[in-house]
Formats: sequence, structure tokens, C-alpha cells
Amino acid sequence: LLPGDNFDAANFGGDTPYSVMFGPDICGNSNKHTHVILYSDKKYDNLFSKKDIPSKTNNLTHLYTLVVRTDNTFKVFVDNNFVRSSKLEDEFDFLPEKEIKDPDQSKPADWVDDAQMDDPNDQKPDGYDNTSEDIPDPDAANPDDWDGEEDGEWEPPMIDNPGYKGPWKAKQIANPDYKGPW
Repeated sequence: LLPGDNFDAANFGGDTPYSVMFGPDICGNSNKHTHVILYSDKKYDNLFSKKDIPSKTNNLTHLYTLVVRTDNTFKVFVDNNFVRSSKLEDEFDFLPEKEIKDPDQSKPADWVDDAQMDDPNDQKPDGYDNTSEDIPDPDAANPDDWDGEEDGEWEPPMIDNPGYKGPWKAKQIANPDYKGPW
């Protein structure tokens, strides 16, 4: 399968870019296998299957089929007979080599991890903490059958305070000392 739709048959050859190359490669007595080669855009390279897939080597014509599924697996059939299957990630090195952290490298003591900071010019309004979260219900009335001596002092039920704005938080601004993630 060739990428794009600008196929030039006259210049088609071994250096022509492709997305998938699949089929038997039978050259002489020593080279008899089936290629499954996928092109990796991230690596700008052709990725060969890791395990050998044998080819039929007789004087007959054979049908080679590659099935690539959406679950990132593939199957190879020769003459409609199953030959091999695998996960793409197990068979091809799509991902770059893993890197390990250098144990000798550590984050500097003055490194700032926070992209945002409290605005030093933002001040809490006077009396902000004096507003309670709940207030007595102003519409509540002492029940008619309430006996102060027997039931104790009547207290109205509490309701959410419409004037309460939650704990005070300073406005956030960009941190000028932020150096990015470590």
C-alpha cells in the first residue's frame, strides 16, 4: 500500500515510499520467507516483522493474505490457510527505546513547579470571615405547641446563608518564576 494518491508507475521501484509491504521473497536457495514490513512515520523507517514467516517454495502459484485488524493484531494466511498471528506491538518496534532517569540528576532546590500563584496584591475583604455558612431561618416561627419549660428554649432551623461565598481564595496569576515541569 502506497501513501497518498500520487502513484507514479514509471518510477516505481525499491526506493518508492510505502505504508505496507507484504508478500513472499524467494531469492535463490537461501532467502525464502514472507515479508511483513510497515512504515513508521514517527521513526521515518521501515519496520520488519521480528519473527520469520516461511514461504511456499514449489512451482505452483500461491495466495498470500495479510489481515490487519482494528485491535492492533494481524494474521497471515497462505492459500487461505492460517500461518501466523501476533500483536503489532509485539512484532514491530513502533515505540522508541525506553529511557531511564539519570539517578545523578536531581531537581534544583530553587525549581518552581507551580505555573500559577496567589496574586500578592489581592487582599481578603474586611469582615469576610465573619459571614457564617448557615443562618437561622428568618421565616421560621415558634410552633404553637412548643412548651419552653418542657421542650427547652426554641431555636429556629438553620438554612444556607445566601451571603456566604465559601472560604476566601486569592486570585491566581501566572507565576513569573515557573520554569516548566521537571
